[in-house]
Amino acid sequence: MTFDVLCVKGLGDGGDETMFPGLDGGGKVNQELLDGDSAQQLVARAIAVRDVGGGKARTVVEVREIRAEVCITDARVILLCSKYDKGGGWVGSPGTALMLNAVSKLRAARRSRGTALVGHIRYPWLISVGFSPKQGWLDEEVLRLVVRDGTADPTRLLVVDLNLPKETDSGAVARAIMLRAVQYRTTHETLTDDELAGFRQLAESPELARPQPKKFAVYAMPTSWQAKPATAYPRTV
Repeated sequence: MTFDVLCVKGLGDGGDETMFPGLDGGGKVNQELLDGDSAQQLVARAIAVRDVGGGKARTVVEVREIRAEVCITDARVILLCSKYDKGGGWVGSPGTALMLNAVSKLRAARRSRGTALVGHIRYPWLISVGFSPKQGWLDEEVLRLVVRDGTADPTRLLVVDLNLPKETDSGAVARAIMLRAVQYRTTHETLTDDELAGFRQLAESPELARPQPKKFAVYAMPTSWQAKPATAYPRTV
């Protein structure tokens, strides 16, 4: 199964949680020790994952008109949506594991014990985090996370867009994620002097200016790892 950022899991479905979070019986994401106890909670109204390799964007999965929980912890950004099939739209690429999983299991799993759409982006995988603020009253704030799927051959560059309520400051959220990612990488990894200096410089940089309409302002990580099991947890050598 490739890393599509999101997958469908049943309540109480734990298993291997390196690439996708597990759920407890109440539908909450299983917490990890490195998540800490100061998570920031917010809501996303749409989530889109796109493969932008080869100069052409391809939708991997997209859910709209939802109320997804976004949890920003000390180790990762967690996404959880238990009502992704109601009221909104599901768009997936035929042939992807995620789409097949959703089509084949959705109704049966919901009748038996329920399912949820879950995913996470661990900070070692984060290439960049950006934001595009609303331009008018009807617009939404957009948060953008970029990772590289290392489980696919060839690898895939994935862009994850979260549409946030208009009262949410996407710029502040992007900066909060950047700062937590820097803290995680500099605390839990063995970095070269140049890498360490790059992360510290990023953390001390001023807030990004508001981008042009429909554009993104971006905090780019000095280094990142491809998203795969071997890079899910701290690397100390």
